[in-house]
Amino acid sequence: MVRAPLPGEGTVLAALWRELWELHEGWGGYASTRDASMYEALAHRLEREAHMRGGLQLIGRHIHLVACFRGQVVGQVEGWFERHGTDPTTALTCEVRSLIVSASKRGLGAGRALLETLGRVAVDACVGPRLIVVAEVLEVNPAREFYRRVGYAPVAFCGRMELGEARVGDRSGFRAALAEPRDALPLALLEAQLTERRRAVGDFRFDRPRAVDATLLGDIALRLGRQARSAQAGIAGVAGLTGPPLELVVRDAGGTVCAAATITVGTLDSPFVPARRAMLGRIVLDPARCAEAVLAPLVGFARGCALMAGAVSLELTDLPAPRSALHQAALAVGARPWTQVVAWSPWP
Repeated sequence: MVRAPLPGEGTVLAALWRELWELHEGWGGYASTRDASMYEALAHRLEREAHMRGGLQLIGRHIHLVACFRGQVVGQVEGWFERHGTDPTTALTCEVRSLIVSASKRGLGAGRALLETLGRVAVDACVGPRLIVVAEVLEVNPAREFYRRVGYAPVAFCGRMELGEARVGDRSGFRAALAEPRDALPLALLEAQLTERRRAVGDFRFDRPRAVDATLLGDIALRLGRQARSAQAGIAGVAGLTGPPLELVVRDAGGTVCAAATITVGTLDSPFVPARRAMLGRIVLDPARCAEAVLAPLVGFARGCALMAGAVSLELTDLPAPRSALHQAALAVGARPWTQVVAWSPWP
């Protein structure tokens, strides 16, 4: 049986979440707290939410489901609706989070029932032309095979490097820097390439390519002008990285832009041990260039930003499939396989 959480189940749900986070830590994920008071606070919060939910599976943009076996809660899952971009034709995204079935109750079909019910609730709630349900799964998590069996397919990959272990060599002729207003046209062209790459593998979370016209170029130049002013004296101005993502480019010896990416730094909140993580995303390279030669200075620049912001690791997100040139280049500069994003859509 799959239903919404009910009052009185906060403690068992908090125990399931703790089991999940400790599993992830054992698989190489971020460390979770061992402070019992944090899980007591979580149980109280889940109790309050169950009272407010009143038996409803969906409230606002949040789905929360539990699986029961012989009257006992044995698993749970959440779904969060997100809208990426501004195009009204872009798919509504439902992000699967915190899927866990207690170790002693696996193999009974609870995980499949949770995920299938989540999908039905998401479809019923979808307003728009398309829905995509996605989950991010650690590469070593056995659930990867489970997601494949229930119809999910990988659409993006992520690598991670500890900043003290990064192997980023210098390659003459290429230099990474903060993007400037003069880079508007190459960034627009690279953005279109990134969008096509995503859509080719069924990743419809983001807007379609925009027409490269004066309006688009003006918007990009204005955004980069604000970035240049806030950064002030170059990299010295990016130590916080608490605002919008910083946009980076790689130029060759002649000044031609041949790669782009964004970098953000965030803080891991409870129940994780507090730490700062940096994410280099939206990476796109000129396919005519050597991927490793272009990626190395980009990762090197991002690594410097991350270290100044106090991060301990750098994640290379939104990478294409493992056999692609970009994915291979990410491994060559020191990233190790970290997670993959898997997706399912009720519409072809």
